[in-house]
Amino acid sequence: RTNQFYFDNIPIPSLLTAVSKRQVECQMINLAHVILSIQMAVDSSSSGSRSSDHEFHIAPMQCYTMQPLRKLFHILSPSSMKWTEMEKLDDLYPKNHDCPEDYLNEALQKRLRSSEDYDEESYLTLQIGTNDPDRLGDCVQSALRNYNFREINMNCGCPSIESGGATKFGASLMKDAPLTGRLVESTRKALEQCEKLGNFAEGSRRPDVSVKCRIGTFDHYDDLRPLNEDDYKYLKRYVSTIQDAGGDHVILHSRPAILSGLSPIKNRKGGIVPLDYTFAERIAQDFPELRVTLNGGITSLDKLEEMRDDQNSRISSHMVGRWILRRPLDLLGVETLLHDDDEISRNCNDVNRRRHIYADRAEQAITEYTDHAVHMASARTSSKSRNKKGRGGSGNFTMADLALPLFLIVEQLREMHAFNHEVYDKDGSHYDNDGHFEKYPDENLKAKLLSYEDIDRLHVTIEESVERLTEFAGGGGKNKKKARAPYEGSSGSVNFKRLSSSFKGLVGTKVANKWKRNRSEL
Repeated sequence: RTNQFYFDNIPIPSLLTAVSKRQVECQMINLAHVILSIQMAVDSSSSGSRSSDHEFHIAPMQCYTMQPLRKLFHILSPSSMKWTEMEKLDDLYPKNHDCPEDYLNEALQKRLRSSEDYDEESYLTLQIGTNDPDRLGDCVQSALRNYNFREINMNCGCPSIESGGATKFGASLMKDAPLTGRLVESTRKALEQCEKLGNFAEGSRRPDVSVKCRIGTFDHYDDLRPLNEDDYKYLKRYVSTIQDAGGDHVILHSRPAILSGLSPIKNRKGGIVPLDYTFAERIAQDFPELRVTLNGGITSLDKLEEMRDDQNSRISSHMVGRWILRRPLDLLGVETLLHDDDEISRNCNDVNRRRHIYADRAEQAITEYTDHAVHMASARTSSKSRNKKGRGGSGNFTMADLALPLFLIVEQLREMHAFNHEVYDKDGSHYDNDGHFEKYPDENLKAKLLSYEDIDRLHVTIEESVERLTEFAGGGGKNKKKARAPYEGSSGSVNFKRLSSSFKGLVGTKVANKWKRNRSEL
């Protein structure tokens, strides 16, 4: 009986009480005004929410996006979405194992910590590589008995066996839309069954179902050519299959995949396989109910901000990978983009003050991560004393796993320090021999977030972090956090090359040299 309800203090009359044609017409007009007002409010809310709802994803990367590095990323940018490495289904839920559920639980403990310590469900996407819909559904349903995730993702974009893919899944699935649809449907049904059985913890949300793929595929590098309208129609049909099967989110790497004859590194470099953002933009336009994330070619805060501010774009979020591995502290700037930052806004015109704020946050993040790493190392030592395999609880990560995040920060600061020291004055200005201002040759080497002195200060912080881990590794777990006097300026002992080399004593020369090689290829 609608006459009992009000909108803006105006009673909404019931059509059931109408006794004349004129009354019916008046009541219909009133109801139309109510509906129009509600629709205008919804439209206004939707148009104004693009920025606040805009997500930022840190891509899945083999040998990198394990729990320790995700922890550092989360400290630096709590609002960012993090991803696991791509997990092959056979590594989680083997086909011929006597008790695949027990195997799965142990595998997840190794990767995520125990279910009691696990705290990533609000921002972590589990990416799985497979072409087996039935076993995928069983795996997802079993995993969600102890762990929850923000999303369950199907890898349909990995181009090469060498990069963790396979000839029958990864990007090759883009050639089989019906199979991709069955994978999505199987995952969705598993989530519905978990929801029906009440497997999710109180307050937890049901994970979304997503697919990460390319904008196209070519069998061989010799087949590579500019994409055309027929290629877009194929991609559109593929995405339509994903949506019809129950997919909520599609992540489009804006390069085609070369399925054979090209290394994983070359497969993701724009000089060899060109970027094309138009397909991702068109998919976002043609599928308004589907979240579309653009991946590929975003290499700086300036580029990210430019893409986020494009009012003509319907892209719902962006994903990056190599940029954040090379410059993890840039996540402090990403976090400021994701949310209104009152402290930064108040100091928007004071460059030195703004950099000092970022330096304080970086120092706090490094210290917090080091505390976490020491705790994890302690748990690992305790676990080993009980079990020679070192399994269970929080003790599943090696010292190399725990030290890698700090190494990545050191390498970023080393590059910034060398660049500033050798080329630019401390205030960031530089002029050539004729007195003309010289543009920074690399946008990412502008020390936008940190001053020269701030970089020196962080050198001291990381030096002590490495010392703490080194003492722990060699001292049987006797680790005491030392009180540190406030930083009072460089003493002339800042040496990032030496600090970078100090990781050899922590993880071994072979591992440290491999880190350097891998980073040079990012």
